[in-house]
Amino acid sequence: MSVQQSSKLAVISSVSMALSIAATSLMASPSEAYSRSRLQSQSQVSQPQTPSQPTYPKVSQLFRSTLSLPAGQAIATKINRQDTLYIAKGETVNATLLVAQDITAPSNGTVLIPAGAVIEGQFVPVEGGSKFVAQKFTSRGATVSLQAESALINDIKDPRETNAGSILTDAGIGGAAGAVLSGVLRGNVQILDVLGGAAAGAVIGNVTAPQVTVIEPNAVINILTKQTITFAVRDDY
Repeated sequence: MSVQQSSKLAVISSVSMALSIAATSLMASPSEAYSRSRLQSQSQVSQPQTPSQPTYPKVSQLFRSTLSLPAGQAIATKINRQDTLYIAKGETVNATLLVAQDITAPSNGTVLIPAGAVIEGQFVPVEGGSKFVAQKFTSRGATVSLQAESALINDIKDPRETNAGSILTDAGIGGAAGAVLSGVLRGNVQILDVLGGAAAGAVIGNVTAPQVTVIEPNAVINILTKQTITFAVRDDY
């Protein structure tokens, strides 16, 4: 046999062996194929999977705490008007008061009711005059029910009818005579001694002038709370 023929036989033999190995692997039993598949699955399961973590939007939280004003807390106020208020005996008048100075929490000094807060209520008649009864207050855009009231505000003779000018007018005295009499009245002379009977009726009329409660715009009216008021405030308030 020639060298060339020997080479061809060797190549054919190699190819036949490779084909035989491939056919053997393809003809493996189903149980072997299942085993291989199971091993591959176990290999994949054994590798830990890192689950994706859900993401949530970051929301800033407002932590709140509560502070209280006790019953009996004094609140200094002034009437919310520029002119004098005259309240007739037995009369009820709706009115608003303005808080005159900050009201703070006793525990830490936090301002709970700022100066300028509006208190709504009524002047109601009581024996000897009037008193203010609060119903609610408005502050920082919120309206809160309020049980509070002032002490007695004593009524007086209506000053519009009992001053010297009114007496002279009622007695029919005016002009220069009125000016002279006003000067006389600055001393210790009784007006009846000066005018005699002409002014007697006027003086008596003014003595019996009606009783009124007078609220001046600059007068401070203290009201006292009748119940504990609780406020919810932010920790960074």
